[in-house]
Amino acid sequence: MRLKYILLLPIICLCIIRAKAQNRKTTFRTADSLFAIKKYKKAAKLYVVLRVGGIMDTSHLYNAAACWAALDERDSAYCYLELLSKRGFKNYNRLAADPLFRKYQRQDRWEMLKDAVMHNRTRLIEPVAIEFSQMLKSYQANYDEYVRLCNRYGQNSEVVKRFKQYLHETDSINFIKMSSIVNTYGWKGKTDFGRDAAETLIIVLMHASIADQKKYFSIVRTAAFEGALPAEGFAIIADNIALNENNTQIYGTHVRIADDGQYQSFAIADEASVDARREAIGLCPLAMYLHIFKPDSRSYFLVK
Repeated sequence: MRLKYILLLPIICLCIIRAKAQNRKTTFRTADSLFAIKKYKKAAKLYVVLRVGGIMDTSHLYNAAACWAALDERDSAYCYLELLSKRGFKNYNRLAADPLFRKYQRQDRWEMLKDAVMHNRTRLIEPVAIEFSQMLKSYQANYDEYVRLCNRYGQNSEVVKRFKQYLHETDSINFIKMSSIVNTYGWKGKTDFGRDAAETLIIVLMHASIADQKKYFSIVRTAAFEGALPAEGFAIIADNIALNENNTQIYGTHVRIADDGQYQSFAIADEASVDARREAIGLCPLAMYLHIFKPDSRSYFLVK
């Protein structure tokens, strides 16, 4: 008999947990309904019960704060507003436009709340920033190793060929990582993704197929025009696609060494207007670009 009760105990506990969860959902729905019809006092009391009984998401924290603001209970309203900001709430425009919170907006406490909410909008996504930094360091270290092996064994040696195969495999892995990040977050730029993100994105795409470069080109273009990506990075990808499709480039970023030992751009479509196109996106004139060009300082071109 005792064994039977022991076996039944987990089932009973599970039933109790499920019942409590269901009751909590019902209470949330009731509180939200009361809030919607402006029964703020009754809704506020339910939100208090829900807060004591477990975690509340940002939508319910917002409603609870609004209830207390409507009841002119400033400290209680700020209690929920501060919890809201700690949960990562980002929509300051909604807060500022809400008439229930308007009376608070000239208070020092409100300014502190505003700063916290605005900080949520620009907070670094640390795992993503670390991933981009690690990829960039890996590319730079691999390039240094590639140069060392070429100098020691020759560019056509088996050692170098095997290392380049390893690089191609690394490129594929990095592309999967990059695409996963971009598909999840879109492109957010340095503030969210860290200082190495933009350069890493361009490197990863430069080592990807033309089909993959075209797939992500709209993101690169939009990010560049919004200032979240350097114009040079955008131009390099645009030129790479154009060269592969039309044998001519748009901005002249891809270069070779001419017979006189100077850098020279590969063929450019409508070359007479190239400086106007470069100026339109914030790049220096082509002659200056070629004069100061140093391939080792541009990770974009590392071991394609």
